[in-house]
Amino acid sequence: MKKQIFLFSIALLPIAALSSEPSAFGSSDFSSGTSSSSSYSNTVSVSDKKPQNNQRTATINESISSSKADLSNVSEQYEGMRSVMDSYATKIAKQDEKMRQLEEENKKLREYVEESRKIQIENQDKIKVVVGELGTLIDSINKNYVPKDKFDQLANEVRGGKGASSKATTAPETTKKDATKETAPAPSKVISAKELSTKDSATLMKEADEYYDKKSYTEAQALYNELLNRNYKPAKVNFNLGEISFSQKSYTTAIEHYKSSIALFDKAAYTPTLLYHTGASFEKLGKTKEAQGFYKALKESYPDSPEAKKVK
Repeated sequence: MKKQIFLFSIALLPIAALSSEPSAFGSSDFSSGTSSSSSYSNTVSVSDKKPQNNQRTATINESISSSKADLSNVSEQYEGMRSVMDSYATKIAKQDEKMRQLEEENKKLREYVEESRKIQIENQDKIKVVVGELGTLIDSINKNYVPKDKFDQLANEVRGGKGASSKATTAPETTKKDATKETAPAPSKVISAKELSTKDSATLMKEADEYYDKKSYTEAQALYNELLNRNYKPAKVNFNLGEISFSQKSYTTAIEHYKSSIALFDKAAYTPTLLYHTGASFEKLGKTKEAQGFYKALKESYPDSPEAKKVK
């Protein structure tokens, strides 16, 4: 029995030796089992992490796409703002150009005003000289040419009187000679005082002007004389009476009416004609010096008028 146990033990020695010998692959079956278990665990962990990484990647991609969309919107807004700014810049440039043009026009206007002011000052100086000369001429008329007695005589003639006053016989000899050169005005048409009193001055002036335009001087004189009595527009009325007398070659009467008219208003539209006919009346009466004085005043005060161009 012991022998059998011994033999069985000997038989088991090679198996024990084999079981204690290291594996050629560096691990025992148990170790291999452990290693396999660890590898599986790692495989399972990686497999679990892949979905998480994919989800993160998708989130990042979405963020990038959103950022790109936001960047695109910002770019569009920037382009819009730049377009608006360019539009404003264009408008500002146009406004700057308008301001520059306005400054140039303003400069030209200032230069024009300054030039006009200088011309006006020069003209005023000339007018002062001319007015002084006219005053001297008028004083000369009053003093030497149409004395008071002659004036009374002419006034009676203009108003349709029967003749000169008794003082007219004492007039200077030169005045009498001048009077003989004139043609006596036609007697005025008799218009009753009652008829005249029924009309206002404006109506009489209108009718008188109508007679004047038709060269119905007799009727016009009667109405103008009534207007003088009313002191209605005496400057214009005296001028028209002077024109009537001038056309009738009653130069002394014409001069007196012209003198009265210009003394009342020397800036009327008809002033060039008044000056020209006053000079012509003096010239017709042989008063060359006085005539030249009025011609000079006409040319200096109204150089562009048709009357001034008639003066030689």
